[in-house]
Amino acid sequence: MPKELKTAIIKWLLGNENQWQRVNACTEAFREYIYNKSGNYLIGGEAVVEFIAAADKLIYSK
Repeated sequence: MPKELKTAIIKWLLGNENQWQRVNACTEAFREYIYNKSGNYLIGGEAVVEFIAAADKLIYSK
């Protein structure tokens, strides 16, 4: 996964701290990097989903 995509995801998470269901909303925001038109994972799409969840946990877990 490109460093630029990781940076964009982290910036989105930081900028949307109070977003309801933040991980789901972030996944939706970056949907074009995760799923194709049929709703199946793109190559590397599953890694993007895992990165979003892990980044959110690292940033916001107490």
